[in-house]
Amino acid sequence: MTGAPPPVPRPVPSRPGPLRAALLLIALFALALGVVQLVVGAAPGVPGWVVPVFTLLFWTWAGAGIAAWWRRPTGFFGALLLIGSLAMVAAGVGNLGQPLLEAVSAVFGTTILAVTVHLLLAFPSGRLRGRLAVTAVVLGYVNSIALQAPQYILPPDEVALIDAAFTAQRLLGLVVVVMAAVLLIRRLRSTDPRNRRVLLPLYLYGILAVLLIPVSGTLLPLLGADAVGVAAAQLAITAGIPIAFLTGVLAGGFPQTVEADALSAWLGLADTSRSAVEQALARALGDDSLRVSYWSDAHQGFVDSGGTVLGAVAEHRYREEVRVQTRLVGAIDYDGRMIGEPEAVRRAARVLALALDRERLTAALSATNAELGRSRVRLVEAADRERARIARDLHDGLQVQLVLLALEAQQLAIAEGTPAVTAEAALTLRRRIDEAAADLRHLVHAVLPSALIERGLAAAAEDLVDRVDIRATLHSDVDDTALPPATARTAYLIVAESLSNAVKHSGAGSVSVRLVQRDDLIEIAVVDDGIGGARVEEGGGLKGLADRVDALGGSFEVTSDPGSGTRLRAELPCGS
Repeated sequence: MTGAPPPVPRPVPSRPGPLRAALLLIALFALALGVVQLVVGAAPGVPGWVVPVFTLLFWTWAGAGIAAWWRRPTGFFGALLLIGSLAMVAAGVGNLGQPLLEAVSAVFGTTILAVTVHLLLAFPSGRLRGRLAVTAVVLGYVNSIALQAPQYILPPDEVALIDAAFTAQRLLGLVVVVMAAVLLIRRLRSTDPRNRRVLLPLYLYGILAVLLIPVSGTLLPLLGADAVGVAAAQLAITAGIPIAFLTGVLAGGFPQTVEADALSAWLGLADTSRSAVEQALARALGDDSLRVSYWSDAHQGFVDSGGTVLGAVAEHRYREEVRVQTRLVGAIDYDGRMIGEPEAVRRAARVLALALDRERLTAALSATNAELGRSRVRLVEAADRERARIARDLHDGLQVQLVLLALEAQQLAIAEGTPAVTAEAALTLRRRIDEAAADLRHLVHAVLPSALIERGLAAAAEDLVDRVDIRATLHSDVDDTALPPATARTAYLIVAESLSNAVKHSGAGSVSVRLVQRDDLIEIAVVDDGIGGARVEEGGGLKGLADRVDALGGSFEVTSDPGSGTRLRAELPCGS
């Protein structure tokens, strides 16, 4: 029983696990903590709007972190955003009028800058890659916490030490920003254009935020802004940071990470094609640049789906091998900046092992078929070369000998003193030699048409059409210089055989020939108005042409219903 294959089911994520339950609890805690701040209210002398604004910022950061972690359960980027929400709490509690909380706010008030640098260098996986990135982030936290503390811990009369700590903090902050900028520029240059459109505005906003938040305290008063205006500008910039990062996670090429059991169910039910596994894996792990390769025993290396041998992975990319038991079957190449968890790739590799092994066999078969196709083309070209050699031998050897024999017979017939009987016999021999030479010329032309060799396919087809005994038309739009010899000769043979059939078998009154070249294909169409009924039969001329076209990787189709004429259409590759 046959029929249409069942629709491929979409992977269905499993019900929220412990992580998502924990995220719900974190959301409730954040809501409660914000409400407590609002209830306590601002300390005397602090504007009433300050605490609600800090609370709103805290909720914004917390909400972005919960949403990002929910979106990418196996990543750590959401956790970094939640750390940023705690930094906002630390910066805001100094406005509640409690001495201990004021000290906490004094020490951790600028931690949000270090968190922002951390977010920039860890986007979107939440993991840092490379020593320079780790160093930049560590220095950022040292600058925001260790060098911040002396300004509030030391007695006010220690002006020299406080100024030294403040100067060191600014210099180190500049170093951190420069290091981050260099890393981000290198990452932008190496990423693909699709992800670059997401990363560029995000990186620009993040770097500008890190620069403008501390600088605005000095710059804006010079422009006439008061303390309230400076604070409002700093808080507005800070509010945009989590929104920008969450937008990058949701709108960029970093989709939700689904659970391995959902991916396994999808692979088990789907009739996957060669590209479906790669697409599913890229979607599941959130890396559009992910590629699947296959192990080739013949090449002792990894090959792609087309059989091309792959080299070593580029910078920032990693290769996770896939095995069925102990047998190596393939690998998953991915961007380490997009997928921060190698364990997530390993889990997917274990799920994918059998499906990828099947694809490996398909890729090997494709490579074998491609080599078989190339060998068939070489056979056709070799046969054409042999025909050309035979034709030259006939033309330059036997045909020349026949011409010489004809001349000798003519001389014998007209020689003085030759008996009349002998002269008549010599003339008869001359005529028979001429007939044999004419048959030989036709044979040579059939084996290797001189017009095709000397003037190209268009001229040779025009010569065929001109010699047909019925009304015939030709439309030709081909570049003879761009046609491989095997393609040109096959197209010529198709036209010649079709015209011969139209005259000898179809009883047609008219025939049209069309040769059109587009891109890497040449299309041959021959249509007559004869009785139809032509078939591509074993051993016939059309069957031989169909086999030749198939060997070159083209297509061959004959439509010939009785009483409706015959239409032959073929396509041949003509690319290099």
